[in-house]
Amino acid sequence: MDVLLCSLLVFLLGTLTIVWPKRLELAAHYVGMLCAIVASGMTAFSGLRYLLMPNSALLIDAKWGSYSLIADGWSSVFLVITGVAGFFISIYALDYARGYLGSRIRALTGMWNLFLFSIVAVLISGDAFTFIVSWEIMALVSFLLVNHEAGKKETVSAAYQYMVMTHLGTAAILVAFYLLGSHSASFAFADMMHNQLDGVMRHIAFLCAFAGFALKSGLMPLHIWLPNAHPAAPSHVSALMSGVMLKVALYGFGRFAFQFIGMDVFWYGLLVTVVGLISAFLGVLYATMEVDMKRILAYSSVENMGIIFAVFGCGMVLMAMNLFPLAVVAFTAAMVHAFSHSLMKGLMFMSAGAVMHATGSKNIEKMGGLIKKMPYTAFFTLIGAMALSSLPFTSGLIGEWLVLQSFITLAQQAGSPELRLLVIFAFILLGLTGATALGCFVRLYGTAFLGCPRSQIVDKAHEQPFFMLLGMGIAAALVVIVGILPDPVVNIMQSIVAGPMTAPMGNPLGIIWGGSGRYAIYSPAIILAVTVLVTVFVAVSLLGSKKFERRDVTWNCGTYPTSRQQYSATGFSKPLRRAFGSILNPQRHTEYIRKEHDYFGRKLKVHLEIPDLFTEKLYKPVQTWMISSSSAFRHIQEGSVSLYIGYTMIAMICVLIWGVL
Repeated sequence: MDVLLCSLLVFLLGTLTIVWPKRLELAAHYVGMLCAIVASGMTAFSGLRYLLMPNSALLIDAKWGSYSLIADGWSSVFLVITGVAGFFISIYALDYARGYLGSRIRALTGMWNLFLFSIVAVLISGDAFTFIVSWEIMALVSFLLVNHEAGKKETVSAAYQYMVMTHLGTAAILVAFYLLGSHSASFAFADMMHNQLDGVMRHIAFLCAFAGFALKSGLMPLHIWLPNAHPAAPSHVSALMSGVMLKVALYGFGRFAFQFIGMDVFWYGLLVTVVGLISAFLGVLYATMEVDMKRILAYSSVENMGIIFAVFGCGMVLMAMNLFPLAVVAFTAAMVHAFSHSLMKGLMFMSAGAVMHATGSKNIEKMGGLIKKMPYTAFFTLIGAMALSSLPFTSGLIGEWLVLQSFITLAQQAGSPELRLLVIFAFILLGLTGATALGCFVRLYGTAFLGCPRSQIVDKAHEQPFFMLLGMGIAAALVVIVGILPDPVVNIMQSIVAGPMTAPMGNPLGIIWGGSGRYAIYSPAIILAVTVLVTVFVAVSLLGSKKFERRDVTWNCGTYPTSRQQYSATGFSKPLRRAFGSILNPQRHTEYIRKEHDYFGRKLKVHLEIPDLFTEKLYKPVQTWMISSSSAFRHIQEGSVSLYIGYTMIAMICVLIWGVL
């Protein structure tokens, strides 16, 4: 039996921990997580085996009647992403999920395995029916995982909001599948590749597919579920949702774009690029305003998925211009950044979980000085923050570098004023996004880990157990390794995305490929070596001089600075809040607490709220309209059985008339 099919069986075996007796819940948790670790490793091995054997046609090709499981090069990339992220997050969850002992931990562990199973099933589906069933299992299980702490009102609200939104996306994907399948020999992917869909119906199918997968990816304005669902879920679930589940949407959209609909229509890529760029900038802008650690990371996921879709759209534009080899650059950038994001965001959500586990809070305004209490966690978080800021020697820079190379390529090939305007727009937003992301994670790390404690919750903070640190350590090591030695990852991604479009180019793409065909001067290994040599030289020079200075805080009349005199996260983001006030529309609520004396002992509290632009301007008006209009239809429900039978008869007549027509 194939290793990948065996991994599915191991995931299902881990799901059985749900029915273990309660007295064995800790043993059930360990057995279930070990199943997830083993099966994730097998999944990563299966995907990597195909990627290293490019001459293989299919990884698996299992059929049951009209239903099939097929894995090719495109799905193998995402199998590696799923397996690698599932491996280190499951190791982390061995210790982290122990906090749910006595709180349905068996269900949590069993659903964790079923979640991973459903993700892999989506990636290897060979027909529309299997894809949709697996997609729905993934949606339902992730809903149950988000809703695990159902005793909290905000958790239930976030879970049901996610459930509604994800089913709207599924409905759009179903319409796209129906349009394609009705113009094909069957709903098998192999037949849908040769569909006869054309004209307006083809455009509708593309828009439905893009809307459905964009919603699952968290692109604006379809993102409203993401900043609520990720913080509500247990941290290891948030890590898997952000690191892997969002990439499954990219897999689905790529499958439609490469094989079913095509990319020869110019405005397809233009739409994807513009939506991605807007999502990237607004996502990181809202992230910089938040004080909830997990909401910061959730909005950062919106940003990064926006970048991925923007550069994917850039590749679609180049494809529409028949610049196939240059389009490979953009698609490679999308895949490299997707892989990098799975590592970075998995690491950061695990770090957020470690901080919550140690302090009991997600509010960074209440933290400070955690580096002294949690040195290993602080180190791993620093690596993740550097990567999300696209700093050198991390995987984050590799993806960002290729993204910039892709848009430089598009700029050089732009033949129309409209396309040049798009490129200028892209560079402005990418520049703002990169600078804001750097400020965002300087703010997060500096407020939470540096400085003095801002509240008493820091006093009880402690370093995390071994398996939590091991999971974070593996992710941090991969971030650094890919950042220093990116060539294997980049070249593998290039060989996969080149397959559906053009023969492999003569030289490996690498990260030094320039849009003009010349080599650019960026090599992480060389830069690291030079940096180490310079650091050693400076250190030896300073030690040889034997001149040392001791620096302390400036004397200020004997009053030592307190934690209240530090920069707060809210104060750090104020310049951006003022600069983009028309977009953010900050709401301030002032509360005065008076005491007996009118002049002494009074307290002032200011609550700052940043409402989501699309929630306020789009979703709330729609919600208000739906509630008001629904009252007009209440008279339809009169409680009369004969009336309901009449409704059924009318529906049957309409169906019969439709069938005749």
